[in-house]
Amino acid sequence: MNVFRENDVVCLQVGVKANIITGDEVFIPKDAEGTVVIVHGNADQPSAYEVEFFIPEQNDFALATVDAGLLCKV
Repeated sequence: MNVFRENDVVCLQVGVKANIITGDEVFIPKDAEGTVVIVHGNADQPSAYEVEFFIPEQNDFALATVDAGLLCKV
């Protein structure tokens, strides 16, 4: 498992649901790139990450909590 820090750019290995700040839910597809904004759990063995994705169709950002094993380096 890769370990990431805040501000690392990561890539999804599977699609996930995310929430835009307005509360709207969007689907982020596999291979989408995002930025780690929060590391959940122990910094050396995180359980999950809060990842921010840009949604060009809505000109907005969405956040998703992603299990640590579902991300890879860009």
